[in-house]
Amino acid sequence: MKNYALKERECERAFQSYGPYWHAYTSGKITPILFANTEDLVFVMNVIAQAAYAFRAEFDPDGRQSAGVILIAFEVMNNHFHFVTSGERERIQDFFAFIRRRLMRFIPEMRGVELELKPITDLNSLRNNIVYTHRNGYVANENYTPFSYPWGSGCDYFGNIPTLTRYADYYLGPRRKMFRGRAPELPEDWPVRDGYVAPIAYCAIRFGMSMFRDAHHYFSAVSRQVEAYGELAAGLDDDGEFLTDPELFAQMSKMVRDHYNVSGLKDLSRAQKLDLARVLHYDYHSSNGQIRRVLGLSQYDVDSLFPLKAK
Repeated sequence: MKNYALKERECERAFQSYGPYWHAYTSGKITPILFANTEDLVFVMNVIAQAAYAFRAEFDPDGRQSAGVILIAFEVMNNHFHFVTSGERERIQDFFAFIRRRLMRFIPEMRGVELELKPITDLNSLRNNIVYTHRNGYVANENYTPFSYPWGSGCDYFGNIPTLTRYADYYLGPRRKMFRGRAPELPEDWPVRDGYVAPIAYCAIRFGMSMFRDAHHYFSAVSRQVEAYGELAAGLDDDGEFLTDPELFAQMSKMVRDHYNVSGLKDLSRAQKLDLARVLHYDYHSSNGQIRRVLGLSQYDVDSLFPLKAK
């Protein structure tokens, strides 16, 4: 059995094999709903597959990588994207421009959507960005877990979801329906799941998993680590809520014990709760509703503090 140090060295060695790494994302605050139903999300997933193939990184016999894009993890939300990638900045921007151009024909609101890139410089940061990306659907929609959200790569990390069809099984008509137009040439053996090309076909799932010591390490990160994602989301200027209410409550309970020397949130004064509301708003990107629920403030108090986010 490999020990901790040996596993960490293997993860670091894998990390050094690619790069540069980026967290590429679009605004989750200023963008309206883009994908209103399952059909839209299926279409987006197929466009991402098409883009990943068009901008794929290839290797010569000596193992040298071409100037392509390696998609390590991603998630599609109703109004924004998260991609964890390896490749040159310009190629990643071109990759997203391809996606935006294809989607604009059917979703005009995509026209103004811009991609932001944050560099990822070390192994732990890459781990956190992968896990943060896979938590997004779970945080936003209580009907999913980090392992079941279908619109991204999260369900394929250390999972075993069967895919019963291949791209070869789809004739021209169904392919045109999948891509809402001309059917692209993709590898015939690529797996298709519920009408869209499965991320395991084009996303570097095996590489992404190699950033973690084992499956237990990954599951623990998705399930329990909270503080690292707080710092990460605070650095994504336009991102939305990133912690569920119970996670945020646990985080705040620890904070008030350390900083206010009280036993819990219920023991804070109103003035202290208002101060903490500002922390939740600016540092944790919490919505007015979440601030109200976690701190027990009135909706009027919270909306008065942050009128631009009042509904």
